[in-house]
Amino acid sequence: MKSRLFVSMFVLFMSSHAFAKSDQCGEYTSVDIGEATVEMGKKTAFVHFRSSTQLNAAEGSKYNNLTGQCTGGALVFPDQTLEAQGLCAVQDVDGDVLTYTFTQARGQKEGRYARKGGTGKFAGSRETGWFRPVKLDGEITRGEWGGRSACE
Repeated sequence: MKSRLFVSMFVLFMSSHAFAKSDQCGEYTSVDIGEATVEMGKKTAFVHFRSSTQLNAAEGSKYNNLTGQCTGGALVFPDQTLEAQGLCAVQDVDGDVLTYTFTQARGQKEGRYARKGGTGKFAGSRETGWFRPVKLDGEITRGEWGGRSACE
């Protein structure tokens, strides 16, 4: 099934145009560390995935150098489009934890995230923004993230 998810992601990446957004905050790297697939009817599949994630932002930003885990699910449709949702928990070097959810609508090149708070400096984090995968290299996805008021 990994090949089905890979093909769907590759189609989205190849059809997107790389451009910088004025509200870009940083970059992310996500490494696939687990996946389970359930074949549904009519050539549709549900993929449960888990990944190790790192977020980077400008030096001095509280969102720089965060690492943690994400888990979620994706529906892969016969036309190789996908729809995905998930939850992530990442921490900084001080051990403060930030949680956020993400969604990517069917056929869209860009997804949305919503911060849900956390501990310490992240307790009141409720910002929303966008993410965009820009490079897929086997099990590793690299992308960009941002949003109004999401960089501080």
